[in-house]
Amino acid sequence: MPSRAKHNKSNFMSFVRINGTRCRKMAAGAAIKNALFKLLRGAGTTLALPDCSSFSRQAGSICRLPRNYCTKTTIGFRQQMDHTIPPKEYKWTPGNLISDNFKLGSNGHVCIVLNRQIQVPPHVVKLLWKNATLRCAVDGGSNHLKNFIISQTDGKKSSKGEPAPSDIEPPDLITGDFDSITEDTIEYFKGIPKISTPDQDATDFTKAFTVLQPVMVQRKVKDVVVFHDCSGRLDQVMANLNTLFKMQKENCNVYLLSGDSITWLLRPGKHTIQVPIDLVTSQRWCSLMPVGSTAHNVTTQGLKWNLYHAQMEFGGMVSTSNTYSTEFVQVETDSNLIWSMGAYDFEEKLRSTIK
Repeated sequence: MPSRAKHNKSNFMSFVRINGTRCRKMAAGAAIKNALFKLLRGAGTTLALPDCSSFSRQAGSICRLPRNYCTKTTIGFRQQMDHTIPPKEYKWTPGNLISDNFKLGSNGHVCIVLNRQIQVPPHVVKLLWKNATLRCAVDGGSNHLKNFIISQTDGKKSSKGEPAPSDIEPPDLITGDFDSITEDTIEYFKGIPKISTPDQDATDFTKAFTVLQPVMVQRKVKDVVVFHDCSGRLDQVMANLNTLFKMQKENCNVYLLSGDSITWLLRPGKHTIQVPIDLVTSQRWCSLMPVGSTAHNVTTQGLKWNLYHAQMEFGGMVSTSNTYSTEFVQVETDSNLIWSMGAYDFEEKLRSTIK
């Protein structure tokens, strides 16, 4: 019997109970276990339960083997539900990107242009670009930056009747493997440093950070604004989201800015997002997406449809097309989440520009 008990102990892996809180797997199989438990009262041998838990009968009584804990669930529940370890707190002010001073952080921010057409309204691009501490174009993104600069100076004349020089600063550097940049763009930015990043195991976007981060650390800059676009190729959109995960650090916050949205990564912890009041009154959309792994415990406040200790995962529940009930939104999570939100009236301004 001792050898059998030792074997049963090694198999007992998924029975989870933490400070009185049960995980979903335990609750789902509770009815089956109760029925089997009664069956065991009259049995003289050990019986394996469906989730590999086991009980044994010794000396006329039921002996339950010691519990083992599910590591991922334990960490999430202890930190976020039971608060035996206080969650790390983060504060976000996206209004600085779309409606206020167009500047992030006391030491400014970095601007990056990716290889997609710039869809953000021109006045927003120009102010964010102007206020940036460091400006970078990534490979083919330099083509789109050149086109943007030219479009903002078309038709303008100097006092002498000549084409007016652009008031938009050129990039401080251009990075990439240079398979997308055109010869015209190379000539246009001929005085700008160009740093080759030929590694094919990472995207040009990801590789740009290896160049920029030493400078960011030296200048104590932690916020990065990226001009990208969510339309077109899904693989490129997903690659950009992957870069958010790869670059997640305490000293680096990356915002993906498109013509209609702002997207960034929420790390495990407690987040307070100050939403611009006009987005609240106009009931603009927002979403929480569990990309990459399951979020076992997500609680929100300030949304129209809040979550309470919810489990989020692809193939399960995700939160899309939500909106706001107040100016301050709180999100508490035990895993990484993608937060995306409709940004001001970028979409409406884009439509009017096209017309």
